[in-house]
Amino acid sequence: MIVCPLIAGCGFLPPLGSRRLKEDVAAVHSRAPEKWTALPKIEPTAATGWLDDFNSVTLRQLVDRTIAANPDLKAAGARVTQARAETVQAGAALWPSISGAFSASRSQSPGDQRFSGLGTINNRFRLPLNVSWEVDLWGRVADERSAARARRFAAEEDFHASRLSLAATAVQTAITLAEAQSLQSLAEQNVRTRRVQLGILEKQMERGLEPDRAALDVSLGRADLARAEATVQQRKAAADQSRRTLEVLMGGYPAGTERGLTSLPVLKRGIPAGLPSELLLRRPDLRAAERRLESALRLESSAKKAFLPSIRLTGDYGRTSQQTDDLLVPEAAFWSIASNVTQSFFQGGRIIATVQQTRARYEEQLQTYTSSALTAFREVETALAADAFLRAQADALSRSAAEAERAESLALGQYEKGLTEVLTLLDTRQRAFDARSALIAVQAQRLRNRTDLHLALGGEF
Repeated sequence: MIVCPLIAGCGFLPPLGSRRLKEDVAAVHSRAPEKWTALPKIEPTAATGWLDDFNSVTLRQLVDRTIAANPDLKAAGARVTQARAETVQAGAALWPSISGAFSASRSQSPGDQRFSGLGTINNRFRLPLNVSWEVDLWGRVADERSAARARRFAAEEDFHASRLSLAATAVQTAITLAEAQSLQSLAEQNVRTRRVQLGILEKQMERGLEPDRAALDVSLGRADLARAEATVQQRKAAADQSRRTLEVLMGGYPAGTERGLTSLPVLKRGIPAGLPSELLLRRPDLRAAERRLESALRLESSAKKAFLPSIRLTGDYGRTSQQTDDLLVPEAAFWSIASNVTQSFFQGGRIIATVQQTRARYEEQLQTYTSSALTAFREVETALAADAFLRAQADALSRSAAEAERAESLALGQYEKGLTEVLTLLDTRQRAFDARSALIAVQAQRLRNRTDLHLALGGEF
């Protein structure tokens, strides 16, 4: 009886459709190119190993705090625990069910009515041990257990995917906060510069030289100062929003006090060339999709095996006696063993409908897996292409900012000598401010895109 569950657990009939599963998975993998149009071979690492690419200790600390306290990640961990328990529940049917009980009864039988008072009272005590076991001859229960195991592995992969996604979201939010704070500092510097310039213009108007022109210059200066002050408030609002978003990610109250990064991180390296498509095999969301596909196939196999007969063994062993003191004597022992074979002939189409349902569920999971793979390909290719575009854009904006600052310096010198109008000076200053702002924004966008690339690849290079 001890060896039988192990034999039955294996089953004499293997899972139906295993070859079809391998062919379908291979067909999805074949959609990937041998190598990406721009990229590296990646070794498996933790979900946060790629943070070294940003060369920031503060950023890593923020991510570690987020992973430790984020409630959504804790919920994903709880789902893994649930899936593990469901696997144990599904596998329990492979083993005999053993239960014990104790019962006691007391009854009276009436005596002959001609001799009243001669009725008898009977006591009966039972201490049985019941054993029930369905022989998994065809592997139907084993298929259900395998399906549950696949779902457990999918839940674990979902947890890893949530951890990686959370780390990426924390990085991008911290970068957005650093961008907003940098733009706020630039806007505040612009306000200070324009206030100094407006003071000079107002002094010139007070001298009474060319009053009409001076009044125009002062009005233009005041208008630009007001616009600069409005920009500061806009930057403050953006920084405040990013700050509170980061605090919620870190599992704290959105008080708006998180400092975040003092400046934008600097990428430690570029993207290496020659990245093979096998990198997608380590993406946790794709692995989870493949596990769900396997689970659906196992359930379909189990549903098909419901057409086959089932065998159940039952047995009882215990003690019965009229006195509790006699329950342990050998003469009080009793036992029984029985078996039955059940073959379903008609259930109103229930079994056929179940097979059709599980088959359709497999097709659904297959198409979901295919769609997830194509989405992964798109995400990688898009992030690779965007990195090259953003790098070129940052180089061009860096040159633009340098020339705009030079033009601002020249315009200021010419204005002080009376060789140009204030409108030219204000315009060059606005150009310089816009160029510096655009450069900061593109630098931050390139950092966020690098994060997207690591997320798309499932980790570091």
